[in-house]
Amino acid sequence: MSPSQQQPFVVRLRAALALLVAAVFPLLGHAAQGSTPLIYEVRSETNTVYLFGTIHVGTSSMYPLGSKVEEAFTRSKILALEADPTDQSAVTSAIVQAMYRPPDSISSHIPPDLLEQLKAVLPQVGLPFEYARGMKPYLLAMTLTVMEIQRLGYDPNMGIDAHLAQLAKKQGKPVVELESMQGQMQLFEVMPEALQTAMLRATVEDIAKGEVAIEMDDLQKAWAAGDAEAIQENVLRETLGMPEDLGKDLYERIYDQRNRQMADKITLMLGGSESCFVAVGAGHLTGAGGLAELLKSKGFTVRRL
Repeated sequence: MSPSQQQPFVVRLRAALALLVAAVFPLLGHAAQGSTPLIYEVRSETNTVYLFGTIHVGTSSMYPLGSKVEEAFTRSKILALEADPTDQSAVTSAIVQAMYRPPDSISSHIPPDLLEQLKAVLPQVGLPFEYARGMKPYLLAMTLTVMEIQRLGYDPNMGIDAHLAQLAKKQGKPVVELESMQGQMQLFEVMPEALQTAMLRATVEDIAKGEVAIEMDDLQKAWAAGDAEAIQENVLRETLGMPEDLGKDLYERIYDQRNRQMADKITLMLGGSESCFVAVGAGHLTGAGGLAELLKSKGFTVRRL
């Protein structure tokens, strides 16, 4: 790849990673106009918070969002996201910590058979090995996923998080973060290498088998219908193919642990008086450990809109 070719590729990769870092492992997909994905109203004695399940890539057919979503956004004074995908300095900083320092590379950290499988799928997603070799397994797994999704026709720039962040800024509505890009990447940074390798292996195998297209179709239907049960089934699918202990560890780190932390921050919002629109990956709203159930267990009134 020549220097003139490298520049656009790096820009495109960074744009994709901006959404990827914010997404981590939430659901992805797209919806038809008029769909009403998961949205809840959470009430305390003094305040109201709206919980909206987002997706992080999409198409123009997603917009406008359903009337219930738009009305709740209009009524809210503050927008809260997992992380602000428009903060480019945070994106750059987050990526730096997920890269090896030369001469170290991915080749020294994964089994030879996985390395060969990786090299076989890289041309399919359009990621040169010269870039892939510098990424740690967790970053490479996420990058491959996003680039395969892009190849299938989905656009990170059309993601709901980016749309809401830009809309809030145009309206002068404050944007706050429940987490941060650096914090989300640190979550993966401290993962045991065995777990990172399992993530990468599952991703490579899914791409090689053409499973991503099937999963995307299922996810888009579940999201557009606001089908909480189907969304939760797709969340659990993310750990399939991993050893059981590693799958449970990943789910605890990606969902349960983060959900508890986000629920604590939303509780603080509910103690205030300024209504807030909380937009997080749809997979964080579902299941017994999802935000809807966690906030209900804290005594708040939670209802599906």
